[in-house]
Amino acid sequence: MKVLHVCSEKAVPMLNIINVYQKELEKRGVVCDLNTTGKIDKDYDIVHGHYSLTKPVIKAGLRSKAKGIPFIIHHHGSDLRRITEDGAKSILPHHIPVTRFVRSLADEVLMSTPDLLDWGSGLYLPNPVDIDKFRPMDMEKTDRVLLFGRFASKKALLSVLKEDEKYDILNWGVEIKLPGNVRKIPFHPHHELPHLLNRYQRMIGSLLDPVSLARLEAMACGLQTYTDFPKRLTVYYGFENPDHTKDPRGFVKRYHSPSKVVKLLMKIYEDISLP
Repeated sequence: MKVLHVCSEKAVPMLNIINVYQKELEKRGVVCDLNTTGKIDKDYDIVHGHYSLTKPVIKAGLRSKAKGIPFIIHHHGSDLRRITEDGAKSILPHHIPVTRFVRSLADEVLMSTPDLLDWGSGLYLPNPVDIDKFRPMDMEKTDRVLLFGRFASKKALLSVLKEDEKYDILNWGVEIKLPGNVRKIPFHPHHELPHLLNRYQRMIGSLLDPVSLARLEAMACGLQTYTDFPKRLTVYYGFENPDHTKDPRGFVKRYHSPSKVVKLLMKIYEDISLP
């Protein structure tokens, strides 16, 4: 089987996810290419596009249909809903027809987090986490709590901070007047995150984006994490709540290990590639 993954070259989180897919798919004998242009210049059995609001994925969808190749559109968040100060809202009006059009080209629609099923029909496929790269390390731990994610709501963030705790905040998403017990730390590229995460024991993630990749990677490193996880979504995790698990890494291995996720993905590939 030959599969082409397509996404924007600026979509760093998606590129990291695709890299995990590629490594696991190749173990199963799948030829797995990636491009960021939308061109289809080889024979493929499946074209797998990530995020519906980028030109390369739109081009790939159109070209796959013209060539008679099954096309998958994989939603990753803000191409279906926006996280705002007041919670999740619909995408901008001029984006709605674009997403609908790309979905109309697809032979299958995948959702990377279960909350996206509130905003459209499709199959939930958990994001894979590189559990070999993101793992517990024997490092000295700080007693500070890491704040890591796109904090769209300063009200939500400030509501969970405690006066008697000390915090480090990374990659904040909105301008927030931070209390004195919160310090900003510099940007870290993705390859440095395993060592950064292993300096901490606890993390508060994006409170309105409960299954972010940052949260899952932190859990894989053994951190206790909190995102005010909605009880209704525990159905996708055997009714386990990641906010309360005593074994964060075990939780990730049960539900987000590359081998388990790609086993599900292979079944999807086989189903849509059958004549």
